[in-house]
Amino acid sequence: MTFREALKYSLETVLRPCVSSASPQRRAFILHEVLPSQQGAYAELLAMLARHPHWDWTVTFDDGYVSSAQAIRKVAPERGIFFVCPEYINRAGSSSWEQFFYQNFLRTESLSHPEVRAAFAPASWQQLRELVKLGYRIGSHSMTHARLSSLTSTKELEREILGSAEVLEDQLQIPVKWFAHPFGDVASISELALRLIRKRYEFFFPGVRGNMHLSRTPGLHWRDTVHFHWGTAHIEFLLSGGLDWRYWKTRRRLARLWRMFEDVRGGTLNNVSEVGPRSNAAL
Repeated sequence: MTFREALKYSLETVLRPCVSSASPQRRAFILHEVLPSQQGAYAELLAMLARHPHWDWTVTFDDGYVSSAQAIRKVAPERGIFFVCPEYINRAGSSSWEQFFYQNFLRTESLSHPEVRAAFAPASWQQLRELVKLGYRIGSHSMTHARLSSLTSTKELEREILGSAEVLEDQLQIPVKWFAHPFGDVASISELALRLIRKRYEFFFPGVRGNMHLSRTPGLHWRDTVHFHWGTAHIEFLLSGGLDWRYWKTRRRLARLWRMFEDVRGGTLNNVSEVGPRSNAAL
């Protein structure tokens, strides 16, 4: 166990008695793939959530894997959002998705095992259309899974943020109102990117922990990162708000910018300098 892991679990031991799992929670959490070996952990996670009927939760799957398209069906449509990258979905049925997987998602898993490879393969447009018919929401995860804070041109950002929604709407014939930026952390988003998101989408889901029950910023939804290897008890602690205090400054800053950019909703983006001198810098 690393020092960071030891510190995390020590904090959990200290804070757990102070955190009530019965407190009202409105939360979204992030999953990616669900490998065959993770099916049991996924079932345990859903069973844990079912033990908290006072929680209002949403599971979000990022990237666009086949295993995600299958796993999301295990929750009610109103509780699931699938954030996908259109350029990855375009590679379904071809061998080019493997190079995209390593270069754009920065994953290191070996795809030599047939079951693992099948789980990480991109979902097809037809599979997404089937999810839409069942009532699941499809959102944008950018066009190519680019780190938005690293893009310096407005044209590149517009393709990733605005263009991805256009492709999804054209392929699925639905309004696309939801956006989750790749990598999720605050260092992977810039003020200009956030302004474009605010202009185009009704709902933004950064990877920042928080209880939406306490939020007063419509459209901005916090999300908890979840990994199956953490175990159900630790995930329950997180979704009870156990570490929300660590992210209060980040939530406050994002909420301030989201409200500041409210004037661009449905309008046009004019001069990039309007955003401020740090418009292309990471938040």
